[in-house]
Amino acid sequence: MARLLRPVLKFLEYYNDLDLLDKFTPTVLEDRSFEGAIVAVLRDHFDKWATTALREEQGVQNANRGWAGRYQFFVMVDQETLESVLRAPDDDKDTGFVRLVQAGWAPEELDEDELRERNGAEPEKEPLEGCTKHDVGWMNVRYRDVEVSFVHMTDSNHWDIYYSRAPESQKLW
Repeated sequence: MARLLRPVLKFLEYYNDLDLLDKFTPTVLEDRSFEGAIVAVLRDHFDKWATTALREEQGVQNANRGWAGRYQFFVMVDQETLESVLRAPDDDKDTGFVRLVQAGWAPEELDEDELRERNGAEPEKEPLEGCTKHDVGWMNVRYRDVEVSFVHMTDSNHWDIYYSRAPESQKLW
């Protein structure tokens, strides 16, 4: 967590906004049942958490989560990403990564007319958790960018702009 939070401190210092640090409260959901879980399982858990958190933190129910990255995206840390972060030297800005997951993502289903408009189906990619689509609803991002990414990633349009399919790691800032 210290490695994830250090860039936030630097970001706030740079913009002279350290007073915001008191309001910065990342939520960590850790559970043994998550070990080895695929992203789809974690999405379901996050969706339940976000619904409750939105009501408790913002005082609203059944609201559109589109206005806050906190309720649209989550960071997934598995063994691979944890090791990449721990191996990264402190002064290295590019090697350590985590997964940024778009919570509301679902695989796109096209009907025959849409397929014709696109000149056929998109070419299949190497499967990632069984998905051969280009966009699998998660991407590897530099761990130094992840907390700040919630500022940039406020809706699905931003996702489309920044998205990069694994194994590539995206630079968001």
